[in-house]
Amino acid sequence: MDGQETPGRLNEGEGRHSRGPDPGATRDTSPDPTKKSRQDRVTSYFTRFRSDPNYGMYVMRPLDYSCYAGSSVFVSTPSDLVRFGMAINSGKLLKPATVELLQTPQVLPSGEETDYGLGWYLKTVTLAGKQTRVTGHDGDSMSGMVASLMTFPQYGIVVAVTSNISHADTFAVGMKIAEAFLGQGRSPASK
Repeated sequence: MDGQETPGRLNEGEGRHSRGPDPGATRDTSPDPTKKSRQDRVTSYFTRFRSDPNYGMYVMRPLDYSCYAGSSVFVSTPSDLVRFGMAINSGKLLKPATVELLQTPQVLPSGEETDYGLGWYLKTVTLAGKQTRVTGHDGDSMSGMVASLMTFPQYGIVVAVTSNISHADTFAVGMKIAEAFLGQGRSPASK
């Protein structure tokens, strides 16, 4: 496919990773290349004072994420993050039992449960006046939040928010988006 590598998919039933076109696969997610043209990148900004964008911003130095491992090496889009979250929730990417394991609170040696699973935060929030479980992950750059992936399994809603400004409260923006979807009666999503 024009020399570009397509995201692979994990087929748990066979226990192997396979490469190839997948209709539900991400479209714009890839490892951060070291030699990518600067014109293909967004300009990022860092807050001047007290982690508050209201005090003005500086242009952030270009960051090279190609040397990172794990998820930090990938650059993506909000649309691809939503596709990923929907694939997780629908059982198309991982078995539901695997997702449950990933999204189960970890237990400390003291016996106390944490609000974190295996790579996923686990919170109870108020959404449309009801206590609702949200699972997700936030990303940061230069010590400030710049991305949030949020899933609301009870409603079948997945929200992704990204920002080019460090210390953006992407979680709060994501909550407002989820509220808007519920307000329009767009829930639960079909699987």
